Formats: sequence, structure tokens, C-alpha cells
Amino acid sequence: MQQNIKSDYVLSMDFGGTKLAAAVINICTGNIISIARKKTPALQGAGATINTMVEIGKEVLEQSELTDQIKRIGISFGGLVDKSQTTVLHSHHVEGWDGLVLTEIISNIFNLPTYMDNDVNAAALGEWYFGSGERAKNFIYIQISTGVGAGLILNKYLYRGEGLAGEFGHTTVIPDGPKCVCGRNGCIESLCSGWAIARDGKAALHTTTRDSLLWQLSNGLEDNIDAKLVIDAYRKNDPSAKAIIKRAFTNLAIPIANSICLLDPEIVMLGGGIAHAKDVILEILEPVLEEQVHYIFKDRYRLVFSELNGQETLLGAALLSNNDEYINN
Repeated sequence: MQQNIKSDYVLSMDFGGTKLAAAVINICTGNIISIARKKTPALQGAGATINTMVEIGKEVLEQSELTDQIKRIGISFGGLVDKSQTTVLHSHHVEGWDGLVLTEIISNIFNLPTYMDNDVNAAALGEWYFGSGERAKNFIYIQISTGVGAGLILNKYLYRGEGLAGEFGHTTVIPDGPKCVCGRNGCIESLCSGWAIARDGKAALHTTTRDSLLWQLSNGLEDNIDAKLVIDAYRKNDPSAKAIIKRAFTNLAIPIANSICLLDPEIVMLGGGIAHAKDVILEILEPVLEEQVHYIFKDRYRLVFSELNGQETLLGAALLSNNDEYINN
């Protein structure tokens, strides 16, 4: 680790659309000293979400017994963040965030300097520095979860463009495809995210028979169908699930191939909840990448999966407080 680290211990906060997490982290080692999670009160809006995060933030500070040694806070936010990394532009999943200066709100509550970025940039930074990203010179992190996004490390710096770089999930694959949460059609997120796979599984329930695995695993109830169930049905060779998952990950593989040709990375990493289905993803992804990646690039990158067990976003958020080292503002 570089010698000019500004603080050993950081309070890290991850504002997700379905869950919240806070932790006290030693950014010299990546050790998580204390951690707590709660479900996001999404239906109650931004205010209730902030209050819940403050509660668990205070909880992990108390558990760590390091309150006096913590000098900074890092925030990962599951949505669009402005170029100054102080203000939330929009959340697709929780109402009431637009225009909130979240860093100022949290800083005033805890009386500590506060830094913020979107969740995928934070996860990319955490994976690159502490995980299988291996601090490569050029690294693409693609998160497939409730939503889909990307974080880019280019020339060993987190790349933000004019502030919104990495909106991989909202690039178009099928112009007349299904409606996305962003309001457009055929975005990558609308084709292979957790909610998209669940949507297609629910639709398939109405065209399948009662003896199908999809029906049996869900007891014939739409509310029981999520992405995990569809993937489990795929593994058991259910025809409807096989078609859904093959379509989803084929539509993911093509833009990954395009990104490889565009950016020439050393490492491409897949992370997020859906990426835990590594066996299924590779079965579909590898043949498509073999076909779609230009032959010049085929031996120039490695495809890897996250190994930080869901801690990458908190780790990356903590690193934001040392942003002069690896973040090019």
C-alpha cells in the first residue's frame, strides 16, 4: 500500500436498491472490522433509507470500538451520481433521491469528510485493488445484479468520463426489445439483469405445463419466481428456463465482446448476484465470446469472476477517501 494513506480506518456505506450495508474497514489491509446490513425501506423513499443507513452506520462504529480513529466516510450509491460525486442525480429503484447532496447530509450527521461514487465504480475499485483485478493497468468490471453496470480502470485510474462513464447496462442491444427501468427499450439491463430474468420466468409460467420444472419449483405462482429459481431450473434442463437464460447471457456476451475490442483490457471481471452462477454463465458466454471477439484480441484478456463474496462495494467505497491515488478527477 502507498505510504501516504490518509486514514487507516474508514466508515463505508453501501446504499443499494434492495439492501443497505455499512462497515468499518482498514484500508491498508482490506480487513472489515465490523459490518451490518438491513433491507432497504424502498417503498418509504430516500428519507427513510438515509435514516436506516445512519442507524447501521452508528451500529458498526460502536461495534468496532474505533470511533475516534475514523476520519472519513466513503459512500457507494446504487444510482446515478453527479460529476462532483456529492449529489445523487437519480435512483431507478427508490424514489426521492433526485438532487439530494448525500455527502453533505452524511457528513453533517457524523461530522466527518464524506466521499461518494456509484455502486459499480466502487465495486470495480474494490475488486481492482483488493480482489482478482490484480491492480491491472486496464480492467473492466461488469456487475450483473438487480441492475447492470460497469466500472472501468484505465491506465490504473478509475475512469468517470464527464461523470457518468460505465452505464453499460443502459446501452442498447435490441432497439425494439423489452422496456427498461430507464424508459428506453432493449437495454442490456432489460435483457439479462436479475429483474429481467425474473420477468421472463414469470411470463413463461403462462405458456408452460404443470409438469414442467419451472412450474414445480415455483408452485405455479409468479411471486415465487426470481432469477435464482430460473437459473436453478436451467441447471435441471427445464426447456423454458434454458431458453430464457441462453437468451439473457447471449445478449450479455455480445456487448462484452464489443467492450473488449473497444478498450483492449487485460482483465474482464463479472460480479454481482447473478455472476454467482459462474457455471451457467461460462457455458453460454464462452462460445459467444469466441465467436464475437475479434481474433486480434482473443489472447489479450482474461475473463474472471469476483471472489470478494459481496464485500467489493464496501471495500471500494472505503477507498474513495484516498482518491488521489487511483481516481482521476
